[in-house]
Amino acid sequence: DVEICGKATSMRLDKGSSLGHYLIEDFIAEGTMGQVYRARDPRLAREVAIKVLTRCYDSELISRFSREARATAMLAHPNILTIFDIGEHESVPFIVTELLKGNTLSRCLESGPLSPEKTIEFGRQLADGLAAAHALKVIHRDLKPDNVFITQSGILKILDFGLAKLKPPVGGEDLSATADLSSGDRLIGTPAYMAPEQLRGEPVDERADIFALGLLIYEMLTGKNPFRRKSGSEMIAAILAETPEPPTPVGNLPQPFIDIVMRCLRKSTADRPQTAEEVLNVLQSIQRELRVTRPVCPAASRQNDDVASMAVLPFVDMSPTRDQGYLCEGIADEVLSALTHVEGLRIAARSSAFQFRAADVDIRAVGARLGVNTVLEGGVRKAGERLRITAQLVDVADGYQLWAKRFDGKLDDIFEIQEEIAESVATALKGILSSNEKEAMHRPETTSEAYEYYLQGRYLLVASYPRRSKEILQLFKKATELDPGYAPAYAGIAKVHCFNYEWWGQHREDLEAADRYSAKALELAPQSVESQTARGAAQAMLGNYEEAARAYQQAIKLNPNDFDAHYLYARSRFAEGKVAESTVLFRRAGEVRTEDYQSLILLAQALRMLGKPEEASAANMEGIRRAERYLELMPSDSRALSLGASALAEEGQGERGLQWSKRALDLYPENLSVLLNGVCLRAKLGMKEEAFKLLEVVASHGWGKRDWIEKDPDFDILRDDPRYQAFLEKLG
Repeated sequence: DVEICGKATSMRLDKGSSLGHYLIEDFIAEGTMGQVYRARDPRLAREVAIKVLTRCYDSELISRFSREARATAMLAHPNILTIFDIGEHESVPFIVTELLKGNTLSRCLESGPLSPEKTIEFGRQLADGLAAAHALKVIHRDLKPDNVFITQSGILKILDFGLAKLKPPVGGEDLSATADLSSGDRLIGTPAYMAPEQLRGEPVDERADIFALGLLIYEMLTGKNPFRRKSGSEMIAAILAETPEPPTPVGNLPQPFIDIVMRCLRKSTADRPQTAEEVLNVLQSIQRELRVTRPVCPAASRQNDDVASMAVLPFVDMSPTRDQGYLCEGIADEVLSALTHVEGLRIAARSSAFQFRAADVDIRAVGARLGVNTVLEGGVRKAGERLRITAQLVDVADGYQLWAKRFDGKLDDIFEIQEEIAESVATALKGILSSNEKEAMHRPETTSEAYEYYLQGRYLLVASYPRRSKEILQLFKKATELDPGYAPAYAGIAKVHCFNYEWWGQHREDLEAADRYSAKALELAPQSVESQTARGAAQAMLGNYEEAARAYQQAIKLNPNDFDAHYLYARSRFAEGKVAESTVLFRRAGEVRTEDYQSLILLAQALRMLGKPEEASAANMEGIRRAERYLELMPSDSRALSLGASALAEEGQGERGLQWSKRALDLYPENLSVLLNGVCLRAKLGMKEEAFKLLEVVASHGWGKRDWIEKDPDFDILRDDPRYQAFLEKLG
């Protein structure tokens, strides 16, 4: 690399110090432009990397540093380092980016060349990232192994756009005057990876990056740069005049792969592939051909795991403003819902999978934690009405990409894109899908504007209910105003009113609204599982248990793998007093979602009521094991702590149960589920007065689910006390 400025400073940030609002946690490395630190952003509770410019303070280098931030911020793509922020501290500029875990490509190559399969995969990711950059008229100009990072999960990231030359986009700001870093005879970049025209000081375009792309693929495959020589002048002469021998790695490679690499290394720009997209298409085609020899379902070749299983992670927000979380989660959620219709495919629960939100996660760790053998991840970038979605299905065992695609279109295309992702993933795992499965995977469609309101409402329903329940209802209702025929929005409104009535005061207006909106959802989409489960929940609230049963049975018929239909139906049967029937449904819910703890713990309660203590204990212990596993993912989850506490007490672990309950109450002192489970736990342990203290808090708000409480044996110790009867009267 060419040294621009030799002046250095002794500045070093200590652990615990602040840089703006960022808290420094550790020093990572010293680079040519400054220092890199690991830090924490307390506002968003995430770890970040911060590059601080400390080596030189002349105006040219500061300008170059600023350009890196501007160029990188434009490039929202899974294979390009994500930039979060830019700032200045005591006149020293810094850039905040995602924190990567893994190694640079140069470090990876120290132990020798990569396998042909990995080379093709990393070459594909590199071409994909470059195609995205070039689409925004950004040229890197300094691609080299040190500027390519391989994360622990096998995701390639392009680093350091500090040398990027920005070409003015059509109708946009002309940045070329400030971005051209050439000065006299000085070369900017790394000569060993420069294209011939770049070495000659001629104007460069995207094809200079394509030359470097070919060099990197060649080096990954062979372990060496074909132009390396003893001296710099000999190396430059080789790049300008010599044609390297085609790569000859161990094993056979498709001839099209060798051809595309050698075309990238042509001296004339006219003879190279003209776009990174062209290289990407060739590599994707080669991957598809090679994949024919692999088992269709990776689980099929593994011992003790004959079921295809997967987790769908929330897609990463790649938009410049980072305000599209609702869209990212919504797309992933829709794909997840569609995939539950595929027979023989086990899908990890949303509540578990969506804990893994970082752009850079260890896929193997995700697979181990969730007990799945494949993971679907992706990214979303929305700019106005334009939409770009990338998605890839990864084999947990070896990090091999089973399927990947990038979609570019308008927001109106989102339903078609979601459906294609779901079908492609299901086909990659299960082979040919039946016509019934394809039809069942189809999701209701609406206008793009109504869909955005619906997704925002659903996003807040998971993240912020009940605190923002009024806002959630407004968002769902706005969707119905824009599209009076969109059934999922009506089902969403009914669900919120059901929650309000069941947990936060039995107000008649909530009950009537739940009935009205669920009926509308069912009228519009009787073949929708969402419509049927919303109708079932509303009718159960009304005490119309047989009508609720019909709705839940129809939902299960429509999708035998739907957890909510089984779980809510089980709770309805229990509240009705049909305890034996509830055990069948609770057990099935625990089979549909093998990581769910609630269904097993409630199954244990029902079995105890039926006089089956041994079966109850077995179900309870499995429920506790699942709750413990879930708490590893979500240590502060109120439901797992409070429900698990009662289960622990039932198994003779009362002290531990009290610890869990106290922790839940400290975190969520006005959460109804936490309070009621706290009452149950203390009643089981004979702590009658402590139980009534918590019950008084519940009563003061008029909260509670009377039909359940009247049948729950955990309240037996309290029933002969006048305070218990007074509590029931407040519930109406």
